[in-house]
Amino acid sequence: MMYVHGHGSFVGPPVAEIKAIKAEVSHYTQIRFRRANRFVLIALAGACRCVQGHTLDPRTAVYLTTENGNLGDTETVLTQVYHRHEFPMPYNFINTMSNTASFYVAQSLALPGRNVTFSSKQLSFERGLELALCDMDGGATETALVGGADEACFSKAQFETKFQLPYARYAMVEGSSWLLLRKEAAGALGAIRPPATFETPEAAATWVGRQSLSGTVRLAYGILPDATDRQAIGRALPDALPLDYIAERGYFDSATACGVTHFLDQADPGCLVHVNKDFRDQLVVLVVEKYGCLPQVFE
Repeated sequence: MMYVHGHGSFVGPPVAEIKAIKAEVSHYTQIRFRRANRFVLIALAGACRCVQGHTLDPRTAVYLTTENGNLGDTETVLTQVYHRHEFPMPYNFINTMSNTASFYVAQSLALPGRNVTFSSKQLSFERGLELALCDMDGGATETALVGGADEACFSKAQFETKFQLPYARYAMVEGSSWLLLRKEAAGALGAIRPPATFETPEAAATWVGRQSLSGTVRLAYGILPDATDRQAIGRALPDALPLDYIAERGYFDSATACGVTHFLDQADPGCLVHVNKDFRDQLVVLVVEKYGCLPQVFE
C-alpha cells in the first residue's frame, strides 16, 4: 500500500508556442530552462503542481513514466537525418534522450536521490507504480514522486492504425499527471493499492468483486478495454458510477495517470477502480482510495 500525500496535473490542448508552458513552470521554480523542450516542460509543470505546498525529503525518488517520450525533437532529428540528409542539430539530438526530463524535474525540486524514466507500452504508469512500491518495500526510498507525461498525438492515420478507434472521437491533449506517495499513512489524502494484472476479463472481474471498496465507487477505463472487458468488470461492480475522464479531459498516452489525479481532484471521497489494457490483452486494475478526512493513526 502506498499513501497519497499530493497530486497534480498539467493537461490541456497543445499550445503553438512553448513559452506558455515556460510561464507556467516559472510560477514554481526560479531555474531557467533555456533549452528545455515541450516534453521536459510539460513534465515539469505537472510535477511542480503536485508538490506545491509540500516540503520534500531530499531522498524522494522520481519516477517519470511515459509511453512515447520526446516525440517532438525525435521527429525533428529524423527529418534532419532522413529527409534533409543533414547531421542533427546538437540540442535536438540531445533532447531525444527522454530521461533528461526526469533529471530536470529532480533538479528543479532539489532531489538528488533515485531518478528513473520508465516505459512499458500502454501500461507505463501502472508499471512505474509497481517499481515505486517495490523500492519502498525494499527500503530504497520512503517517498516517491510518480508521474506520467506525454505529448499529444497529431497523426490521425497513426492513431487509428494503432488503436483501431476513430481519431475524431477524442480530443487530443498533452500533459503530465503526478502523485506524491509515501509509506506513511499519517496526513495522507488517500491510498493506492498495488496494481493487479490479469490475463482475462473474467479473472479481473473475480478479483474486483472480492475487493473491499468503501464509500462511493467509481469505475474508469483506459482506451483499450473493449465491450467484453467492460461488461465483465461492470457485472462485478453493478452499483459503481462511471468516471469517463478521457471524455472530460481528452486523451494522451499517459491517460491512466490523468485518470487517477482527475479522480482525486474532482470526485467525492470513495474508491476508484481503473481498468487498463495493453496490446497483449493483459488487463491491469488499479484501486485508488480518496479519504473524506485524514485517516486516524493509532500509536
